[in-house]
Amino acid sequence: MAAIDTSKLYVLKNSYTAANKILAMTSSGDSLSMVDAHNVTSNALWFLTPTTMSNHYRLHTIANGVKQSLDVINDGVENINLHMTDTGNYSGQFWRFDNWTPGGQGYPYRLSNTFTGQDKHLDVYSDTLVAHLASGNHSGQHWELIPASTVAASTDAPTTS
Repeated sequence: MAAIDTSKLYVLKNSYTAANKILAMTSSGDSLSMVDAHNVTSNALWFLTPTTMSNHYRLHTIANGVKQSLDVINDGVENINLHMTDTGNYSGQFWRFDNWTPGGQGYPYRLSNTFTGQDKHLDVYSDTLVAHLASGNHSGQHWELIPASTVAASTDAPTTS
């Protein structure tokens, strides 16, 4: 498991959509999907807070702050759908970042949570780009945390003196 710097803001990118898309909460707030990487809003800026379990974190957006966390919808069947919900002591909000760097490539993390276990990872559907949990080893399951200051610097217009 990786230790993540909780003092930073991040955007999350995966290897399926690469630099073109970032993970964001939808405007309705009921789901997550990949959006244009040039459209960085408070719905796409993430920060992590520690949990009571070592190297497990809650994921929050700037838009909702610490009052809401990424969680698994417990539907009693598949438990693969995700949403932002009130922060609490729920195992679906305890996320771990496992190191995964074959050949030293980018996108070094696979994310899983305590509720569904280490065999289901954060992924996106190939057609809708909506986030969900999936087993297996797919390109959408490999994530990179990009510090937001890096993102802002790369999109700022140059200044002249």
